[in-house]
Amino acid sequence: MSGSGASRIRPYDPARDVEAATACIVELQEFERALEPALPPGPEMAGAYLAVLVARCAKHAGRLFVAEVDGRVVGFAAVLGRVEPEAPDQEQAAHAYVSDLVVLPAHRSRGLGRRLLEQAEALARTVGTTRLEIGVLAKNPDAARLYRDFGFSDFRITLTKRLS
Repeated sequence: MSGSGASRIRPYDPARDVEAATACIVELQEFERALEPALPPGPEMAGAYLAVLVARCAKHAGRLFVAEVDGRVVGFAAVLGRVEPEAPDQEQAAHAYVSDLVVLPAHRSRGLGRRLLEQAEALARTVGTTRLEIGVLAKNPDAARLYRDFGFSDFRITLTKRLS
């Protein structure tokens, strides 16, 4: 499928989107596993992770958004609308956080990721947060480029060391 049909971004509907959102999570996890092989396999964690995302969104005034092309879900974003600071050394204002964003490969480079980010930003503004955060794997330069092009800038870099 070329992905050139009619597209829209809408709120996730648990009555009809579970299977498609789960498939998107599998795609994202398998892509990330190719970069970081220690991550768990997508098919093993996707259903449970979707439940975690729904619960996190509910807890943090958030929402899941899906990207549709010709009526078929081809991507999603999980947005936590209000995340309160947890430590005294952090900025003492709530922020919004895009915890996950994926567009299936056949539909990338068509603006859907940007449109999902626009929805994330709109939600953040609606709930009164003034900062939006997103994480990206260091080995994923395409996603990092999208996020920087959207206006995100580097803030904190987390380095890891595997211990055997």
